[in-house]
Amino acid sequence: MRRIISLVVVIVLAIAAYFAYEHYQLKKNEAQRQMFDVVMTEKMQTLYEVAQDWSKPVTMDIHDARLSGDYRVLSEFVLNYWLKNIETRNTYLRDLEAAKWNHFLDVNRLDADRKQKFVETEQMLQAVRRIMTQYQRQNLADKQDALAKVKTLGIDHALQQPLEEKLEKNLKLDQESALILLELQILDKAEQMFALLKNNEWHKENGQIMFQKDAQVKQFNALYQDVLKLNKDIEQKKKQNAEEIEEEI
Repeated sequence: MRRIISLVVVIVLAIAAYFAYEHYQLKKNEAQRQMFDVVMTEKMQTLYEVAQDWSKPVTMDIHDARLSGDYRVLSEFVLNYWLKNIETRNTYLRDLEAAKWNHFLDVNRLDADRKQKFVETEQMLQAVRRIMTQYQRQNLADKQDALAKVKTLGIDHALQQPLEEKLEKNLKLDQESALILLELQILDKAEQMFALLKNNEWHKENGQIMFQKDAQVKQFNALYQDVLKLNKDIEQKKKQNAEEIEEEI
């Protein structure tokens, strides 16, 4: 009889210990989930701030001792993902600056380059086309690489699946791809403007380009207005992208 009672006591204690452990794990997991939200809010805000200066590489410590286990793995993966995307974009912007893309329509530059048979402008347009194409490829590669890596994280399925679905959606509805398509349209317009400058007579007057024929003036001005409209669309798209990052925060 004593053996039976002892056995029952052991079983009851084992069950009690099991449920106590489960309760402890649930509380620990909930505490980590809440800390994950805190850490990600802080880190994403910091990342957003440092990313504004695209003139230099983005650096940030993605590790945080307050997190452990699956939530630490998840946090570091997400932050790495955003770091990579932002740095790819910022590298692209630095490359465009190095190619002097923002000086394409500088009248003094164009007037001086005309005397050199537009060698500088032709090289600029070729470089910008190459830079934009490379950025398209790298952006796509980054998204595909992240999607492949998330499938090998080895974390709890309840954490992994939503992230995988989010990355799949990002790949299909890539905001950065939409942005580069607008920028490529500007490049197309710039090449058409350059063709007008290269193949027609014009002179510099009061800091402006003056063509001899009205038809050429209308063509050039129409292209310029198209560029202004595309730039406006780009700024709107950038705002949407920034809001997407803020949603992550």
